[in-house]
Amino acid sequence: MSHRLMCERGGHMPRNSNDPRALRSRASALAAATALLVEGGPERVTHAAVAERAGMGRATVYRHWPDLQSLLLDAVAHGARPLLTLDDGPVRDQLVTQLQQQADWLNQPVSASVIATVIERAERDEGVRRVREEMFGRADEHLAGVLAAAVERGELRPGVQQNARELVARILGPLLFQRFMLGARLDDDLVVGAVDAALAPWHPGA
Repeated sequence: MSHRLMCERGGHMPRNSNDPRALRSRASALAAATALLVEGGPERVTHAAVAERAGMGRATVYRHWPDLQSLLLDAVAHGARPLLTLDDGPVRDQLVTQLQQQADWLNQPVSASVIATVIERAERDEGVRRVREEMFGRADEHLAGVLAAAVERGELRPGVQQNARELVARILGPLLFQRFMLGARLDDDLVVGAVDAALAPWHPGA
């Protein structure tokens, strides 16, 4: 996750964040924490386990993350990614291309552990809620502007931009259900089908 987001949610950084040794040790520890999250869920992410996996002293891990919650939060954020970041190009083409790329991540074990942890912990942890917003919650806000531009170009009917959240749900909902509830691997046909089904009511003349 970006340095900006980490600062927004109050993530811990070494006192000298420009020290190459500190940056390397933090990156190594964060990779270890993310691997542990994938393998065993949030309960596996502890200072001792991260230190052992990364091959460093426990004190080093504590210097980067003085408390367990900040360690877990950064592990989750490191594995997370925003699901939609579109520009002003053709909406359907962008949705298909980006979601086909996202399908590669969603098909990996890390995605299941990260998303499950975000869903479970966001109800009671403000930091994890921010990660959830970065992944899902801001998608509709960003998409509204993209859809408005598509309306001006004549790609979609007016009013779609006011229904951006519903559109996101109609696209991502079936894909996430197929992947995490049914255990299906997402392929290009599933992505295209979800995008086309969600956009169909908003085509001109529909």
